[in-house]
Amino acid sequence: MSILPTTTGGAVQREFRPRLAWATIVVVAVFLTLLARLFQLQIIRGDELKGKADENYVKELRVPADRGQILDRNHQVLVDSRPSFNVTLTPFYCGKQCGEIVARLASLLSLAPEEVERATSQLTGARKLERFRPFTVKVDVKREELDVLEANAMDLPGVDVQPMPHRSYRYGAMGGHLIGYTNEVGPDELRRLNDELAHGGRPQGPYLLGDYTGRSGLEKRFERELRGVDGKRRIAVDAKGREKEGEFIADENRFVPARPGRNLVLSLDWRLQTLAEKSFPAVAGVVLAMDAKTGFLLALVDRPAPDPNKMSGRISAAELAKIHDDPLQPELFRAIQQHYHPGSTFKAVTSIAALEEGFYRPDTVVNCPGHFNMGSARWRCDKEAGHGAVDFTHALGASCDVFYYQAGAQMGADLIAKWGRKLGLGAPTGFDVGGEVPGVIPDVAWHDARIPGGYQKGMAVNLAIGQGDVNVTPMQQLVLYGALATGIIWKPQVVRRVEDVDGKVLQEFAPQERGRLDLKPSTRETVLKGLLAAVNQPYGTAYYLRLPDLQMAGKTGTAQVVKMGARRLRADQVAYFERDHAWFAVFAPAEDPQIVVVVLNEHSGFGSTNAAPTAVELVKAYFRLKAKDEAERAAPAGEAPVAPPRASPPPATPGRGERPRLGALAPRRVEDRG
Repeated sequence: MSILPTTTGGAVQREFRPRLAWATIVVVAVFLTLLARLFQLQIIRGDELKGKADENYVKELRVPADRGQILDRNHQVLVDSRPSFNVTLTPFYCGKQCGEIVARLASLLSLAPEEVERATSQLTGARKLERFRPFTVKVDVKREELDVLEANAMDLPGVDVQPMPHRSYRYGAMGGHLIGYTNEVGPDELRRLNDELAHGGRPQGPYLLGDYTGRSGLEKRFERELRGVDGKRRIAVDAKGREKEGEFIADENRFVPARPGRNLVLSLDWRLQTLAEKSFPAVAGVVLAMDAKTGFLLALVDRPAPDPNKMSGRISAAELAKIHDDPLQPELFRAIQQHYHPGSTFKAVTSIAALEEGFYRPDTVVNCPGHFNMGSARWRCDKEAGHGAVDFTHALGASCDVFYYQAGAQMGADLIAKWGRKLGLGAPTGFDVGGEVPGVIPDVAWHDARIPGGYQKGMAVNLAIGQGDVNVTPMQQLVLYGALATGIIWKPQVVRRVEDVDGKVLQEFAPQERGRLDLKPSTRETVLKGLLAAVNQPYGTAYYLRLPDLQMAGKTGTAQVVKMGARRLRADQVAYFERDHAWFAVFAPAEDPQIVVVVLNEHSGFGSTNAAPTAVELVKAYFRLKAKDEAERAAPAGEAPVAPPRASPPPATPGRGERPRLGALAPRRVEDRG
């Protein structure tokens, strides 16, 4: 038996030691890798992964914030939120049954095809964490539908009924264009809205599918202020999304209250607004009233307008198409988004141009034989027999066309356009609710660029009486006559303050001047005498509407829509869209103006009979309400003030509010341009 030499054992030991070292290194490396991974999962991504894990058993429900209210100047609520319920679906909790759940909801809730299509699309697009986020299937469900859902709750995994404040427009279409409406955010809008929100400086959460946003009017313009800050409620749920009783969630994580949006306080007096609506006989048109001292609006009627309550829901494609196809264009905000020939109301501008440029003097007299000739062309006056010898006061008061035809022929388009622009026409007024158009004040260059054959001298003749290619918006007319009344070209405004829910003023808006009239005193005096005569002299076009105890100054206008025919016809003998537009602009008291009113009654005929009565009723109501408010403020506490005398009711107008018959076009005609 042989014995191995000891040197062999030493070699084995030397060979084993490196292997042991490598094994140790591998073990340490694996341990460090595990440690690093554990650090990454628990420390670096701990909150993220915990959130994902929590979403498997904790459902986070939004507590939607009430949108801010819209109030009139006396804090009468015009728009607020009412309780309602939306039906939502969370894709994760319905799993592979989601398609069946949508079909079942379609049957139980009588979903419209577009609602089913929207829900299916959102299911298909739900990825990763989006599967845990509920989306809205139906908004504002009825009470009986809630009962049906409650009875079938066990068979509808992932379906929830969420309390949701729904916008309530208390007066329907009244003031609808100004106030605007809200509706759902579309998928394509989310990024844009959330990008804007990120730069907005308010702690509002991101918009999600199913959220509402302002679409028009004040709702859109003041979206950031009106939108509140949502809260949240967290509940423990099982695998199907049903709430589990007795599960512990820390109190500090269970509920975060919502914060309501801010309130808008308007300058409108809703008492005046209501009277304007009732006294306005138009199918389509605008009534505007403005505080002459500040430029803030007191009333704004814009007709027709869709009901914002309808527009703020999920309106069907058929209903929306009906609104789009309506020839009266109810979606058009006429006060700022449509312009019209101003007719004889523009003669105040021509008067100023003629006086300031030296073509007429305050004592100028022109003979009116009932027509004006230039070459082979003849323009007729509104009074076929003619007005005879007329000065400025008579010409403006009686609305003599020949007086202004001659002025236009002498001055040309450029000088008339120059003064139109100085008076604020041809540019937006700054009423920043959205979509304001600038109107058109055409000069020679404008005609040369747009009219075949370019500018012709006769174009200035038409321009001088507010016809031809001159166009203004009702809001521009309001600003113009406000400037004639006070010398100040105001920026019209309608929001006085932004307040919090407790009435604390967060932002207040001051009157804003855009400019001042720079006129010779004799020019201003001459024009004002003519505007006074229109209402207070027997030959004035609005003389029959004068008031015994209040002196008004104003101007009627009957703006031609189609070319004059060979014979005169009454408005009721002409198809609706062929009738002239009726204008009336007035301010009072003439010696110290406090209120300016402009009325446009589309396709109705004479300004003196179809626009002026509404304006005068509004002026009377303004001073009656002002006296009433002052009496109430002056009365001792607990003592009833003496009521001021009531103004006479507006004259009855047959067919008020009826929609026109859109039949064949009737023969064209000529009517009074004043």
